[in-house]
Amino acid sequence: MRRLHLTSGGRDSEVSYQELASSFEEAGELRRFFRREMFRIQSESICLGSPIFSTLERTSDLADMVIAAAYRMAVEQVGSTHAPKSAGYQPKDQMMAIALGRLGMREFDLASDADLVFVLPERDISEQQFWTRVAEPMIALASAYTGDGMMFAVDTRLRPNGREGPLVQSEAAYKEYFAKAAQVWEGITYMKSRAAAGNVERATEFLHELQEVDWRRYGQSGRSRKQLAQMRLRLAKEQGSGDPLKAGRGGYYDIDFALMYLRLKGAGFFYKVLNTPARIEVIEKMGHLERPDASFLLDAATFYRAVDHGLRVSTGHAEGSLPAAEAQLEVLSSLVRRWTPEHLHDQPLDAELAQIQGRTREFFDRLFQV
Repeated sequence: MRRLHLTSGGRDSEVSYQELASSFEEAGELRRFFRREMFRIQSESICLGSPIFSTLERTSDLADMVIAAAYRMAVEQVGSTHAPKSAGYQPKDQMMAIALGRLGMREFDLASDADLVFVLPERDISEQQFWTRVAEPMIALASAYTGDGMMFAVDTRLRPNGREGPLVQSEAAYKEYFAKAAQVWEGITYMKSRAAAGNVERATEFLHELQEVDWRRYGQSGRSRKQLAQMRLRLAKEQGSGDPLKAGRGGYYDIDFALMYLRLKGAGFFYKVLNTPARIEVIEKMGHLERPDASFLLDAATFYRAVDHGLRVSTGHAEGSLPAAEAQLEVLSSLVRRWTPEHLHDQPLDAELAQIQGRTREFFDRLFQV
């Protein structure tokens, strides 16, 4: 957890981002703090050469703080204008805000979107309308364009039935959907999930239960390998030319799909936090990865995240390929060298990328028997 040194009245104190989440009185103050801290994190990344996954964890902690603060502000705002349906009902932290994707993995970065879904325990489902009213301004607070700047976009389409499904749904609705209707890609998406705000303890239990449903449906049957391979190849065909670093042959998606398949194959366990290095370590310890493969995947993931981070830092947004201009490529190469071990930058960046892409696809083909 990122901790900050603050000075007040001549005394130094150390607090975490999460501890600060309750201190903001208005949205503009939160936005200004977010932008200052994001600048601080990225500056340290460049100037101090902070390890790439450490930088991503810090950025994720900062995003978590925003979500927790927005949750609290939204509850207060809606509670002041709309009474709950049930007499005596006290809205507090009953709704579970769950992070997926890069934020769920604690690999959130500059210019990343936050994938969020909202879940209610069965005992609170009578207040679904109230909590929907809370979720809406919570999203708006985080993603609005204002004079104080924007923090980050929020994407809620990963909920059951996507845009067609209710914004806030019950635990039972999720479990039924994943037991009967969810596609494989939806199931594996929730393997990169964690509680972000609200009833965190209950959300963690719920995600564990949901993964058990997913594992019974896909993990035990062995169907997932063929389906995941087909899905990955389809993404390469549809998106690979425009986003070769991620979706192209041997791109980051090869690593991600391989790790999700090995995790799904191995056990129906839910882990609170698993970024890519931790996923590799766990899967190796489960006996599903040989040491040389695990070492290579860690190198490849570090390289891909470093290149992606460098592109975001140098351009201000996500890019899918190396820059064509020689000057821009030199800048990116200089940044990547800060965050990768020497053996990953002992040749020109484009040559290193081509080599990693080739080895990554070789591993993918061997695993999925393509």
